[in-house]
Amino acid sequence: MTIVELMKKRRSIRRYKISPIPRQVINRIIEAASYAPSGLNRQPWFFVAVSNLDLKEKIRQECEKGEQKFYDHVKGSFKESLSFLNLSPVKSFLTEAPYLIVAFAKKGEPYWNESMWICIGYTILKIQEERLASLTYTPPQTSFLNEMLNISKKYKAVAILPVGYPNEKVDLSKRKRKLIDQLVRFIE
Repeated sequence: MTIVELMKKRRSIRRYKISPIPRQVINRIIEAASYAPSGLNRQPWFFVAVSNLDLKEKIRQECEKGEQKFYDHVKGSFKESLSFLNLSPVKSFLTEAPYLIVAFAKKGEPYWNESMWICIGYTILKIQEERLASLTYTPPQTSFLNEMLNISKKYKAVAILPVGYPNEKVDLSKRKRKLIDQLVRFIE
């Protein structure tokens, strides 16, 4: 499968089978992520792979608290988009997925945030190549993850990637993409 075919088939999945994932698969995913370009090649990323159910439950509880506050204040078209996508403060994928990969970036490094998101892009493509599923979940508040996962405050949790075998079917035809002429302007 080409990289473009992987990109076209990838979708955010929120329902996972409880089937375990071998640690070597997670290692391959993180290794692929490590090849992402970064500002001054500083590679400001660090990952924590969580499979412990008790810890995933604590992460979920903290995330859902923050999500409830967020949803209580959302208005207008943003609220309509959340409703259209059937999203809510309940984040069951945080305990259903066999693994949570928490992506941390070292603050203060050159282009640390931009570098981290490129790295996350590599990560989700490798997850797809492994015939697994994920989504990029960005909790409204992330500082609790440093303490809970014993990570220095020099790092900021940027996203949580639940990883597992999909337990839902996604109709790829329902997602509309912008046409190329809506995305680019050529100046010659």
